[in-house]
Amino acid sequence: MTSRHVPSEPTTRPQDLPLHEDVRWLADALGRVIRRLDGDTTFETVETLRRACRARRRGDPGAPTLDALLDRVAALPVEQCAGAARAFTLFFLLINTAEQVHRVRRSRMYLGVAQSASLQPASARWAMRQLRERGRSAKEVADAMERLDVRPVLTAHPTESTRRTLLGLQARVAELLLARERAPSGERGPVEEALEGEVELLWLTAEVRHDRPSVMDEVSTVLWYLETRLLDAGDLARSALVRGFEVEFETAAPNILPPRLGNWVGGDRDGNPFVTPETTIAAARRAGHIIVGRYRQTLNGLIERFALSAHVAPEIAAVRASFEQDRELLPDVWETNWRRNADEPIRLKLSFMAARLDASRRVLEARDAGKPAHEPAAYRSAAEFEQDLMLVRDTLMAAGAADACHSVLHPFIAAVRAHGFHGYMTDVRDHADSHRAALRDVASVLGIDELDGAALHRELLGRRPLVGADIPLAPETKKVFDTFRAIRTIQDELGAPAACTYIISMAKTPDDVLRVLLLARETGLVDLATDAPSSRIDVVPLFETLDDLQHAPDVLRALFADDVYARQLSARGKRQEVMIGYSDSGKDGGILASSWALYEAQEALAGVCREAGIELRLFHGRGGSVGRGGGSPVYRAIAALPPATGERIKITEQGEIISQQFGLLPLAERTLEVTLAGALLNEFTDWREQLSPSDVETFLGMMQTLSARSLAVYHDFVRAHDALFTMFRTVTPVDELADARFGSRPAYRPGAQAGIDGIRAIPWGFGWTQIRLMLTGWLGAGTALAEVAETPDGLATLQRMVKGWPFFDDLIGKIEMVCAKTDLRIARAYVTRLGGDVVLLDRLEEEFTRTLRCVQQIRGADTLLRDTPVLQAAIALRNPYVDALSLLQIELLQRKRGLQHADGAVDQASVARVSDALATTLSGIAQGLRNTG
Repeated sequence: MTSRHVPSEPTTRPQDLPLHEDVRWLADALGRVIRRLDGDTTFETVETLRRACRARRRGDPGAPTLDALLDRVAALPVEQCAGAARAFTLFFLLINTAEQVHRVRRSRMYLGVAQSASLQPASARWAMRQLRERGRSAKEVADAMERLDVRPVLTAHPTESTRRTLLGLQARVAELLLARERAPSGERGPVEEALEGEVELLWLTAEVRHDRPSVMDEVSTVLWYLETRLLDAGDLARSALVRGFEVEFETAAPNILPPRLGNWVGGDRDGNPFVTPETTIAAARRAGHIIVGRYRQTLNGLIERFALSAHVAPEIAAVRASFEQDRELLPDVWETNWRRNADEPIRLKLSFMAARLDASRRVLEARDAGKPAHEPAAYRSAAEFEQDLMLVRDTLMAAGAADACHSVLHPFIAAVRAHGFHGYMTDVRDHADSHRAALRDVASVLGIDELDGAALHRELLGRRPLVGADIPLAPETKKVFDTFRAIRTIQDELGAPAACTYIISMAKTPDDVLRVLLLARETGLVDLATDAPSSRIDVVPLFETLDDLQHAPDVLRALFADDVYARQLSARGKRQEVMIGYSDSGKDGGILASSWALYEAQEALAGVCREAGIELRLFHGRGGSVGRGGGSPVYRAIAALPPATGERIKITEQGEIISQQFGLLPLAERTLEVTLAGALLNEFTDWREQLSPSDVETFLGMMQTLSARSLAVYHDFVRAHDALFTMFRTVTPVDELADARFGSRPAYRPGAQAGIDGIRAIPWGFGWTQIRLMLTGWLGAGTALAEVAETPDGLATLQRMVKGWPFFDDLIGKIEMVCAKTDLRIARAYVTRLGGDVVLLDRLEEEFTRTLRCVQQIRGADTLLRDTPVLQAAIALRNPYVDALSLLQIELLQRKRGLQHADGAVDQASVARVSDALATTLSGIAQGLRNTG
């Protein structure tokens, strides 16, 4: 018998028929390719396993049991296991592509219908209509748009399982699927031939790297997103917000900027010894090279377009005057262009600007290659380039070309203001212990007491440097100082925004922040001792554990009361960024307790900043999985934030979520548009206004009760005993994840014990997801919800909460999704076959059953995901194929461990073959389940 908390067969809605047609066609194409390139044996192995798993899911008469299927897989040679694992993994990559295409298709459908009747929910136009119908004025909304600062931040983590090579292939498949749909049925042949060719290339491309990617490999991937997706998507999202405002409010929109883009790859040193100061500089320079190249391409289009004649349109004197400097810097360009464009001053000016950008790119190339860079014509800054753009703008406006400015030049100027010459705003991060150890080493070398408290204040207000050029420092200390020097180099070359944020992992005290300021002072980034203090970096404490989140407001309050830190705030424009960690808090306390701790911390931090007159930016360090704060649709996640906290936010995008959200340009545009629209609505929405004060008090009190009870249950399972972590190490492929070559970062914290405190939150969640238990998304919730539901009016209160409080609705929605993807029968197969604790699993199953029952009661539904039929159908469609990968993974884990534990010499070649196949199953299950990283 299989679980029935989701339907065993997907229900196809009429509007989703094109998706299912795409999936069928791709599955057939993959089958043909496998038979042709790998032979009938592999094809029959895959087909037999697929049909059997599907029959078991449907409960067909005579369908094999799970044990029978495991026995079948056990009889397969490792080569057939590997081939089958590749087939199902690549099938999921194709399914994911088809689903992305369908999201594009559905978005375009909304654009094709009468806009007055059917606006796409969460779109920019939809959000503007919501605000207009609520009585908000055009000025109120325009002011909020100008304050809006929403920044996605791409990070690298060891669960990213989609190679850059495959990202490009997926994009080509997506375009061909859309072309196939547009083509008349009689003319689809060439498109389908091209599609099948891409599927061939997919089969012939390794889905998992055979060497662990370097940090620069990961940098290359995020640069691919910058160049091919995010810059265009940001411009389109900005245009959608502007257009939605102008249509709904019938007035000109403010000239807002596209979303600024953040990046950790190459700058995140915490726990990754391969991130060096040199890689941080190289990553920033290459992003700069890309953005300057993008501006150069845009100028090509402007040169073609802006041929205004001086005999027809007046020119401003400033443009003509600027030619003297341009001629001196670029005599060859003058000789080539002045006669031809003498009557077209804008075109001539743009030609000079293009040549200066070429020189700027050559400077970046030379620096990246470690060579001298002498290019007098190169722009010294993005601001200097913008000045030239403003000259062009003024000339166009003087000529009366206001519409051309609005549609062509203003978006370009906005992009330059947002992205400068850096493209990505690189954040640098390191652990608080690294800074403490570095300054302890300095104190030891100097023969002085450890630098804490009063000593930190004294040094920050002094003018004498601590560290001279000849002081012998430990290698790790030198790396810390070199990291700050790298920040200064990046700022000097690419502008201050290129690397102006320094994040402190596991920050716990005000001294953790002051230590970073002192290290920055030593490298010329900070000077708080002058009458007009200066600082080139924002120092951002990252509060991660439940205890740290609880004390975060006190830390901030103490910093704001500190005379030395007041000088830092003054130098940074009275702004403070704070990062809150979803991953470690989730690992620390479970889904309910961590979600509530994060919510309370955000409200409290906003209150502290409001009282002190400080502008707060919240940085949400969430991952893709529910256990790490992800798992929600973008709009719902932003709606769930505390009121008035979403105007200035940063949000990490990591793991396979990056490819899901940004893998196709229309999806990237939609993601950014929804994020902007949601953040704007958050500023005008307060869930408490729709409720009585007594209901608000009841809801908040109920969350306190749920949090405390769930935390006690979670700690009883996770921390009170070693049994759960022992089972985790025994039955999950966490060790294989460490060897799977998905990312450059180790799974365990450096020097930590291999226990619950030593393992990072990312592999903790990933391991449980691989065996389909997914307990990070529900453990502790079942008991807490059940105990409340059994009290008088308890269930009714929970039902009111889910309808009236976006935070609670999102929380229950995430738990519901995780429950729908959890499969206790598959998890039990891992535990029984790999020697896990069956008694402990029985207790976990009881908790899961309680969670499942309560979620259904709160929703008033007999199945999970009743109100999200697309997700419900997607899970039902995928389950049989994920089952096949799970069976293969169980068998391969048994074989690997048998080989490693065998008496005598270990056959390393056999272990390698099994390990490679295992890596494929890890990637496949991640692709199949999603929300895992």
